[in-house]
Amino acid sequence: MGSETMLLEVSGLYKAFKGNQVLSDINFSVEKGEIVSLLGQSGAGKTTIIRCVAGLERPDRGSISINGQYICREKDEKMAYAAKKELDQIRRQLGMVFQSYHLFPHMTVLKNVTLALTDVHKMSQAQAREKAMAMLKSLGLENKADSRPYELSGGQKQRVAIARSCVTNPRLLCFDEPTAALDPQTTREMTRIIKDLAGQGMGILIISHDIPFVKDVSDRVLMVEQGKIRSQQ
Repeated sequence: MGSETMLLEVSGLYKAFKGNQVLSDINFSVEKGEIVSLLGQSGAGKTTIIRCVAGLERPDRGSISINGQYICREKDEKMAYAAKKELDQIRRQLGMVFQSYHLFPHMTVLKNVTLALTDVHKMSQAQAREKAMAMLKSLGLENKADSRPYELSGGQKQRVAIARSCVTNPRLLCFDEPTAALDPQTTREMTRIIKDLAGQGMGILIISHDIPFVKDVSDRVLMVEQGKIRSQQ
């Protein structure tokens, strides 16, 4: 595929915390409609990679671009990072589904999903509600719109988190351990949802230590060990 289909490019990424090298020469890409998983044990460096991609950590060396826009890169032997306004624009093309879901407990499901549409994208309440309800319906959650997170199962919370991330039409969607709290049946449902999203042209990046799930859902699997990508499957 050509560069016009490339959503995420990570090149020569290094990151250390207090002198401890956490990432060493990380290189990978995600293309439009592709599902790429970073597979490895806790402490391997997977979470640091995804936090760098989301602009939540600043790498020490290397470059990250999303849809051709750089979050960071090396210029004149120094690291250059996107300014806040530019970073905000890049993040609008990125969706994150966290392991702990990060839903607002005091808000209804519908409010959780519409919040970014009204507050960030300045959409009217009526438009935001219509778009959110369509997204919830596609995920089988339309009857949970008025529920609060504590009333939902783990799988339902996961789907609300996906709805919230997808309703803004991101080009790249990142999942942090998406099956950690799910039973086998719900894991199969999650696999179907992720494949459907990729089928719509979204790029998917997953970090996980769930080998059967990753092998079932992914187009490519990258093994991460001790801060390095050791192999590709």
